[in-house]
Amino acid sequence: MGLVRRHLWLGIACLGVACASTGARRYYASSELPRRDGLEGLTVAPGPWPEIPAVLTHASVVPDDLIIPTLHALLALPGAVDACDASTGRPRPEASEYCVAIYRTRSDWRVSWPVRNTVRSAGSCHPPFGGVNDADYGNDLPVLGYAHNHPCASDVSNQDLRTWPMAKSEGAWVVVAYGTTPGGRLARDERGQVIPAWGWLATGHRDAPRFYKWNQEGQVFRWDDGRKQWNFQARCTPRPSSMFRPEGVLPDCSAALHP
Repeated sequence: MGLVRRHLWLGIACLGVACASTGARRYYASSELPRRDGLEGLTVAPGPWPEIPAVLTHASVVPDDLIIPTLHALLALPGAVDACDASTGRPRPEASEYCVAIYRTRSDWRVSWPVRNTVRSAGSCHPPFGGVNDADYGNDLPVLGYAHNHPCASDVSNQDLRTWPMAKSEGAWVVVAYGTTPGGRLARDERGQVIPAWGWLATGHRDAPRFYKWNQEGQVFRWDDGRKQWNFQARCTPRPSSMFRPEGVLPDCSAALHP
């Protein structure tokens, strides 16, 4: 219980404005973090993020009690929302995307520290594909997906739909459709079935945020804050990239994500 109380206290003590006002660290730049196997794209994020209390449950489904506070907290970070030029729609210099890993220990669900990237024309955050180094449980924990923000209120992107956990298999790093440790141990539920990975997005505006989640089948859901549930929005598939759209091509969706 001491461990539980410590994480709950850290989460309560370091919420949003409190962290900002004390000058405490709230995120890392990708360049500050170690790389697994020394590879540039395999950033290892520290965990847990003190702003988000761990959720104590053995459930195999990622708890909304972890995800929704995480998405709100991402939008509270510097440059994470309403960071575009009103006349051009382009990101201002402070516009930033932040990525966190959603992961599970043997007793709870946690969130890694955010990894920040300032946005350029085709920029995005750098998910910690190398996994998480948790302060209590080490660095071989299963990651169930990544959550991030879009600072200019855009919806789910092509790249978002292609971003999934990675694991080492037979000496090579591969994208995995399920929760996995960096070493390739798949996360399983109480019946021994593998647990699918998900992606999450915080976007919109400070006074009107929009939260989405999606799976590898391209089923996209939007959070209904009034009913406290995810509603199906559309099925989306990535479109081929185009040299004529350096800012990115929108995915092909069966319906508008933001009517």
